[in-house]
Amino acid sequence: ALLGPPPTAALSELLARGGLTWLLHRIAYPSNVGFAVRTAEVSGADGVIVDAEFNHEQRARITHVSMGATRLLPVLFHDTGEVLEQARAAGMFTVAIEDIGDKAPWQVDLRGPTLCILGGERSGLPREVLAGCHERIRIPMAGFVPSYNVQGALAAIACERLRQLQET
Repeated sequence: ALLGPPPTAALSELLARGGLTWLLHRIAYPSNVGFAVRTAEVSGADGVIVDAEFNHEQRARITHVSMGATRLLPVLFHDTGEVLEQARAAGMFTVAIEDIGDKAPWQVDLRGPTLCILGGERSGLPREVLAGCHERIRIPMAGFVPSYNVQGALAAIACERLRQLQET
């Protein structure tokens, strides 16, 4: 038997769970979403919300690449504006992960009810989304390519959150 919260939920139910929820804004590639869902599940996230229009075949690709993790936690498809509005109403702390962030992951408390938002591979997060977040995290980078893969960025923040939770 599986332990943990039910693998399905309406948006309001998901945001009320009190842990970490991921919002993937306009991710272009279904495989990136699948890898992100797998990482979100293994790191104990409450769920993943996707703001992208994927057809049936692309959604099947997400499930395949996630190695079935889509059956273990809610993966919802909603508009970013609607998600942010409901997250604010639920009292969630909102964090943008973006290369223009002004704090490192370990400088932000990720232990409470949190919505972490990652932008698409091509254009990141729009200004209005960045402006509406409580914090903006920049993951340190040392290489030539100026950004991480979506799943890599998600993994870095997920691991930092798990580290913070173990300290309490």
